[in-house]
Amino acid sequence: MRRIKSNDLPQADRLESVLLTVMAVGNGARTDIEIANRIPGIGGDDRQGRYYRNAAEMLGYITNQRNNAILTPKGSELLKNPTLTNPLFIASVLNLEVYQKLLPFMELSPEGLTRQEIQNYLQSIADPGIGLSMIPRRISTIIAWPRTLGFLRQTDDGRLQIQNNLSADLPVFEIQDDDQPLLPVSGGLAEYQEIEQRTSRAQPEVAYFKDQAKLERATNAHIALINLVAQRIRKSGGIPKSNQLIDLAVRLDQDYIFEMKSTNDDNVRSQVRKGMSQLYEYRYLQNKPDAKLILVVEKPLGASHSWMLDYMENDREINLVWDGNEELYGSERTRNELDFLGLQL
Repeated sequence: MRRIKSNDLPQADRLESVLLTVMAVGNGARTDIEIANRIPGIGGDDRQGRYYRNAAEMLGYITNQRNNAILTPKGSELLKNPTLTNPLFIASVLNLEVYQKLLPFMELSPEGLTRQEIQNYLQSIADPGIGLSMIPRRISTIIAWPRTLGFLRQTDDGRLQIQNNLSADLPVFEIQDDDQPLLPVSGGLAEYQEIEQRTSRAQPEVAYFKDQAKLERATNAHIALINLVAQRIRKSGGIPKSNQLIDLAVRLDQDYIFEMKSTNDDNVRSQVRKGMSQLYEYRYLQNKPDAKLILVVEKPLGASHSWMLDYMENDREINLVWDGNEELYGSERTRNELDFLGLQL
């Protein structure tokens, strides 16, 4: 598994000022002291300027050589809409390794975690070379960033709870590491190691499905299916997640894994078969034998393929859902089993 390293841990407390750092560099600030002088509250402190410059580098918005910061193309894109609600900015934060690991782990404790429990977990998955003092020194900043973005809230008793602040502009929490559990049970190292071993043994198939996923996710129909289902998941209170293989996964009353397929009259049979096999393989790779499998297709099955609905649901125990003018449909059985999707009959 990818352990957390020191350069995964932010040390610039105010996320708003990280955004100001990108704006400052875009307006000509180059050195740490020049950056500091553009940020309210830290003017004249080149050390703080360096912290914020490092944070902007960590998020991919600037590069720096010999105390000379310049914007990256990603930074230039951000400055078209330099706000904390910009999906590009939110995704950059969520893609940091510390949050890739922490936020799914926090789903395991709906009642919330104490600051010490969060600190202990991060220490347990940190690189041994990170030392014992770094995470305690940076825990306030680590917690502050997702709180600022609305992904953590503090309860009356001081615990921190994960909350869903995804939107139509950023519909899914994307997990970058295929060896990471999308639906963790414990968050422990053994869980990561089991998935890593399975994906390693199936590397040729994993590489093939990654290539297929890239092609499919580039199509408007596929994107529309993901967004439509993700919207229903968010409304139900779940956090839709994905990785390079799996279109969507969510933990609600139980674990669910989704595969989306764009279909037409000519390819429906092959697409359904491909989707079914992928769902079984993804469930195995994620080591989730009890996860509910759902295939979502672009169009309802025609008369000549209607038998596949019974085959999938009664023989293969895969629920079939289809789109119809931006409404989701399913059989009475699937409607009852997946009530959170609000399916039409």
